[in-house]
Amino acid sequence: MDIRIATPDEDEVLVGHYLKIWDSYGTPPEHYRPDAAARILSFIRSGRDERRLTSFLAIVDGDIAGSASCQLHQSPFPEVIRPEQRLHGYIRSVYVGGAFRRRGIALALTKTAVDYLKSIGCTTVVIHASDPGEPVYRAAGFELAKEMRLKISEG
Repeated sequence: MDIRIATPDEDEVLVGHYLKIWDSYGTPPEHYRPDAAARILSFIRSGRDERRLTSFLAIVDGDIAGSASCQLHQSPFPEVIRPEQRLHGYIRSVYVGGAFRRRGIALALTKTAVDYLKSIGCTTVVIHASDPGEPVYRAAGFELAKEMRLKISEG
């Protein structure tokens, strides 16, 4: 296996992987926005320009087996702490194709993303784990953190 930085020419691969992640959650096709692919491409491109977004591809026997993206975390509140003391990175869209799973590819992609974020000065890395992804991220050293949610239902 080889892991390398994805080029802008491979953005369509990243778009496809992102949508496959949502498919794996059981998202019905009618729930996707009609411009979903364009929105993902725009997010990737603006992320490169504004948040140091970098994506990685895992290559196995010449095939793209998976991908992961990471960037500087967009804080939902005003940051008042100096970046050298507190700079959060964010890993998203860790994807491995079905034929390549259970070979350590997701862990390798995650560790590569962590190394990149560390190299650009991040002091903490955040990831939101799916149930199947949680053991992978724990193996990479991640711990559960407090986050609270309130689901607002109609009615």
